[in-house]
Amino acid sequence: MSALYRQARPTTFDEMVGQEHVKEVLLNALRSGRLAQAYLFSGPRGVGKTSSARLIAQAVNCSSDPRPCGTCEGCRLVREGRHPDVLEIDAASNNSVEDVRELRERILLSPILSQHKVVILDEAHMMSKSAFNALLKTLEEPPPHVIFIFATTEPERMPPTILSRTQHFRFRRLSEAEIVEKLQRILAGLGREAEPPALQLVARLADGAMRDAESLLDRLLTLEGPLTLKQTEDALGLPPQEALFALAEALDKGQLRPALEQAQQLYTQGFAARTLAQGLLEALRAGLYGRMGLGTGPHLNQPDERLVAAMTALDEAQERLLKRSDAMSLELALLGAYQALHQAPTAPSAAATVAPPSIPDFDPRPRKLEARKEAPAAPTSTPSPGVADLASEWRRVMGALKMTIRGFVREAEPRFEEDRLVLLFPERASFHFQGAQKNLEDIQKAVREVLGLEQVELRLGGKKKLADEPAGNRANNLRAVTRPEGDRPDGTRSALRPEGDRPNGARAPARPEGDRPPGARSALRPEGDRPATPPPTEPPSTPDIAAPASAPIDALWEEPGLSLEGGPPEPEPWHPEAALFDPNPPDEALEETEGQPGLLEDPRFQKLIQLFGGRLRRFYPEAPREGALEAPAPESEGEPD
Repeated sequence: MSALYRQARPTTFDEMVGQEHVKEVLLNALRSGRLAQAYLFSGPRGVGKTSSARLIAQAVNCSSDPRPCGTCEGCRLVREGRHPDVLEIDAASNNSVEDVRELRERILLSPILSQHKVVILDEAHMMSKSAFNALLKTLEEPPPHVIFIFATTEPERMPPTILSRTQHFRFRRLSEAEIVEKLQRILAGLGREAEPPALQLVARLADGAMRDAESLLDRLLTLEGPLTLKQTEDALGLPPQEALFALAEALDKGQLRPALEQAQQLYTQGFAARTLAQGLLEALRAGLYGRMGLGTGPHLNQPDERLVAAMTALDEAQERLLKRSDAMSLELALLGAYQALHQAPTAPSAAATVAPPSIPDFDPRPRKLEARKEAPAAPTSTPSPGVADLASEWRRVMGALKMTIRGFVREAEPRFEEDRLVLLFPERASFHFQGAQKNLEDIQKAVREVLGLEQVELRLGGKKKLADEPAGNRANNLRAVTRPEGDRPDGTRSALRPEGDRPNGARAPARPEGDRPPGARSALRPEGDRPATPPPTEPPSTPDIAAPASAPIDALWEEPGLSLEGGPPEPEPWHPEAALFDPNPPDEALEETEGQPGLLEDPRFQKLIQLFGGRLRRFYPEAPREGALEAPAPESEGEPD
């Protein structure tokens, strides 16, 4: 024996409950013979999607008028599922490309008993993407005798290419009145009776789905006699409505103890804690609606706001009862509803009694500029009194410039001097300085719009520093040629810098003695600059080596023709003798010491001449030949070098 919802399936459009917007369009299409090649029916479960698809199949295969009649052979075969020209496919289990290929082959055959073939794809959203793509061409240009009908509860999962090729009808949920009417008609056909509250309870539990209501009614038909509300509640396992109304009224009146006792009694009778909380929520809702004249419910006296707060507390408790449904959780839900209904009004605090600050009048002037005028100037030297935050204002100026100009001034450091903005470029950013000079007008325009300053000055750090130095400082810088790098005030490098420290690995050739100005001291510390010291005990003989003439140590500062007006003099070129063979490192002070032998008399230097004479003379032409050093004194043969 089939289920009740299958027996009660409508056989004509007149028996179909609700969905008037769908029935009217389909009936007009049947009368005028303008059926579409594909339809899409979407909506919640149990609202008539598949039933409507079968009614269309009956109508195109019906031999009577009006169609469908529901009594002819064609309608009967469709209703029983035995019509050869009606294919009802479950897309949830036949969702592959092979199934679509088989369907395409079947629809190419002509109809057997009627003029049309109807293909009903139920749960169409379960088809795979490949299956939908395989069906696209057939759906766009189907054979003239084929009608496709898709039924789904999730139309958002259907591809847009399918939606654009179908006529989409959205089915709505059924109202409780429509469901009660259909249930009464079913009971009348079966010769049974039921109380209206019982049918209303069934319709409320169905939540707009006719199939769910028919399934619940099928369970109730096993009871004998007329269906009452109590029998319906007992059969469906629901708590008594009177008990829930009494519980709601007790909470409304503030009777907490009777309410807890009533809830405990219902829990011991076997009703779940979540079911009781849901029933109490519906009782409060019925009482609120009954006060508005929208139905019947318990008599409640609390304001609407308190009732809504209690319903919200019970609704939030539903989530907790899903994880833990015991007596303790039920009591916590009741206490939360009681607290919402009888929340004591809070006394106004001292802070609340204070009058709120009055809203100031609207001032069209920018507040930031006003703050600049009123705020006292900070005792700093760099910021201007007209600008509060130099960094943020400079970012605004950068944003007002073009990207090409912004790249030039990015290297500059902004400063304020009196009533003008100074952009200080470092020495390494000379290219950016020149680019900023070419675009000075645009920079001044941006500064004028953002900061309100008229003058903008560009400075290159090295040039400005040199121009501002007094003459005395320049003389001191000239003396720094022979000072170590750490002791110099301006951080310039020494002229006796090793070759690796020079930029690009440049190597300065040695200046011969004849090219130097008279009286000038060589930067290579020749032997004549050193005080005479007693020779070693047994030094090697160097008869062919002539020591250069010594010069006074301060001869450099008495050099004729040296002018301080054109900047510091060019430092002496670097010589490898000072970097490679000087016992003192280049970073140490080159102070003259007493009692130190000359370089040409140094045994270590003579050893280097014997080993690397030819290569050494490329850098130091004054080095003697190896033959002059081949006959050392016999006393020094055994001495280590």
